[in-house]
Amino acid sequence: MESESNQNTNRVDKYGDKLFEYPNFWETSRSISKIINDFKDIEPGTRLYDNIESIIGRILQSRASGKNLYFYTLTVDGLSFQIMSDVKSYQSEQEFYQIHDMIGRGDIIGAKGYICKTKKGELSLVPCELKILSPCLETLPSTYYGIEDKEIRYSNRYLDLIINSDVREIFVKRHKIINYLRNYLTHLDFIEVETPVLSEMAGGAAAKPFVTFHNAMKQQMYLRIAPELYLKKLVIGGLNKVFEIGKQFRNESIDLTHNPEFTSCELYEVGADYYKLMDMTEDFLTNLAVHVNGTTKTKWFGTDIDLAGPYPRLDILDTLEEKIKEQLNDPNFKLPDISGENATEEYTNLMNLLGVTITPPLTLNRLVDGLIGEYVEPLCVQPTFLINHPQIMSPLAKPHRSQPGKTERFELFINKKEFCNAYTELNNPFVQKKIFDEVAKQKAAGDDEIPPSDENFIKALEYGLPPTGGWGLGIDRTVMLLTGQDSIREVIAFPTRRL
Repeated sequence: MESESNQNTNRVDKYGDKLFEYPNFWETSRSISKIINDFKDIEPGTRLYDNIESIIGRILQSRASGKNLYFYTLTVDGLSFQIMSDVKSYQSEQEFYQIHDMIGRGDIIGAKGYICKTKKGELSLVPCELKILSPCLETLPSTYYGIEDKEIRYSNRYLDLIINSDVREIFVKRHKIINYLRNYLTHLDFIEVETPVLSEMAGGAAAKPFVTFHNAMKQQMYLRIAPELYLKKLVIGGLNKVFEIGKQFRNESIDLTHNPEFTSCELYEVGADYYKLMDMTEDFLTNLAVHVNGTTKTKWFGTDIDLAGPYPRLDILDTLEEKIKEQLNDPNFKLPDISGENATEEYTNLMNLLGVTITPPLTLNRLVDGLIGEYVEPLCVQPTFLINHPQIMSPLAKPHRSQPGKTERFELFINKKEFCNAYTELNNPFVQKKIFDEVAKQKAAGDDEIPPSDENFIKALEYGLPPTGGWGLGIDRTVMLLTGQDSIREVIAFPTRRL
């Protein structure tokens, strides 16, 4: 047989378009996993002449043993399977020699024949018919060396999947994670809904949106940064348990855990609060890990993580105050009053005192968040709930029932990365309007991540939102965690790339 490096190019010149029939159909008998499972225990040397199977696969390796016996390793639905083509089993010698002269590495072929196990114990199919269904006209990279350049892998994901068998397993697990989440919520009587991806206003989260223009309506529109406000409108309308799994878009930086286009799940449940949602989160992630990996333990960014609940719950401001006390060696230190008139100036001074810097604009929200990121989030290696955020950081969360200035909100952090964000929903339209107006001042101060005040949502609240809990989970990071991947680009089939 010709060397694999030039075989595919040469045969185009040799055979011309006679090679490329591209048939419409090749009937398969059943899945390769069932074939392997049914015959894996037969004895070496067994030939089951009456067990005819028909499969489709891609040739990754090939070798000849003389001119009358060829071996091919196919990849079929992620599994490797051997074809042992013997001239004695073929329809005619002429057809046998012709097809094996034409077949090249990377070709997708159809094979029909009986099952056997070689004397060395390799389960195989001995074909009476082989057909090239779709030839590979390019040279595949080596399966031994794989494709190491990440940009080549991401821009040619099909090659990545063909050559790097472990990549396929990542996306199989991604499917299992999303499917388990959907079934988990459906079992709890949630209904799945869809809300607009394209909207006249980007709201529901603090993030910079992608802006586009609708020609027919002659108006500026936005790709959604979160589905929250639409989902709460459905709850107002009487859908008491709703969830949506879908794409969000944020016009922000790209790093190991951020991609401008990402997938999340949001749910809203009437009668739930953030305490109930913390319990649900522990139960869900514990059982999800066991379902996907058979254990609650995983390794992420080189750290051993155990997802078995319960998780610690840290009051975010109390913990921040304690850590700054330690940093300043001052047992009498108290955080400045976030609701005070001079809060922005006082927190700026505190940042300067501690030597903590953040990206401008230095709005109060960013200042407090910067301190939390410096002193509190690093404590959250094992799964940890950060709870009771200040109102200035949580404009859609309900004020805490017993702790003034705080809200009933939590974020789940794992290995210092955010995974979940949830809260008891603010359902008082008067308070919501006041908070929107306060937050709008930060937008006027230059914080372009602050969403505009949504008067339409305020009007919807005036019809009455029941006591409700809302919850959001980052799907991509969850897949990263459970597959041990240190880059979000590994778990998104086609990540955003720089041209």
